[in-house]
Order: sequence, then C-alpha cells, then structure tokens
Amino acid sequence: MRNFFSIVFCLVVIICFYMLGLTSFISTQTTVDKWSALLFFAAIGLVFLFISLALKRFKNWRLNTALTLLTACLVVCGVLFTIMAMPDILVIAGNGSVMSLKDFGDYITGGSILTAFLIISGFLSIRHYKVTELNDKISALKQRIQRL
Repeated sequence: MRNFFSIVFCLVVIICFYMLGLTSFISTQTTVDKWSALLFFAAIGLVFLFISLALKRFKNWRLNTALTLLTACLVVCGVLFTIMAMPDILVIAGNGSVMSLKDFGDYITGGSILTAFLIISGFLSIRHYKVTELNDKISALKQRIQRL
C-alpha cells in the first residue's frame, strides 16, 4: 500500500512539474501572475515529491527524483513540439480559456526551467550511479572479510 501511494504522489509531482514547465513558456500573462503560478506549482510539486520519497523511506531518492524531473521535462517538450508542429491546435487552459501557439513565446524562461530540470536530473542520476557503485564495493569487501 505504501508503494501504491508513493506512485500516486509521484504522478502528482509529474503533473505539477509539467504545469511548471508549460506555464514557464506562456508570454501573455503578466509577470506577477506568471511567477506566482510558477512558485505555486514548484512548491506543491516539492511538497508532494517529499511525501512520495518519505513513503519510500528515501530509498533510491536520487534516482526517483531524477526520473520524475526527466519525465516532466519530456512531457513538456512533447506538448510544445506538438503545438509547434500544428500551430492551429488549441490548448484548453484553466477556466475554459483557450491558448494557441501565439501564447507560448517566453522561450528564455521556459528553456531555462527545462534546462534546469535536465541538469538536475543528470546530476542526480550520475550521483546515484556513483553511490550505488561505492555501496557495491563496500558490500563486496564485507563479504570478503566475513569469509576470512
């Protein structure tokens, strides 16, 4: 049951980070509205990420966080590429308002957030690999000592 709820919270985190990434590309909102929405989605995403990791007792937290950030980044890129490939497509936003390609123009903020997602995800993945490799060496040494 613990793993089920952890996966549910992880999906909520992916949705929050997806909304964070997608909102960062919107150029038609005022600066205050945009940054308050970005901070809201980041805060909610981090809270649910912490809850998800706590339910897994922080086992492999680096890898879980990296995969969550990478998944959110790839989903945002997929949606943006779809919108750019078909500029006549309309996206339904909050309160029933409709957005199109002309609303997605802030590529500096959006690109920097997606780049941050990728950099953090890569760093955590590499760090997880190194820590796992070190733990494997330590357990191999413990087994050698026990045989003596």
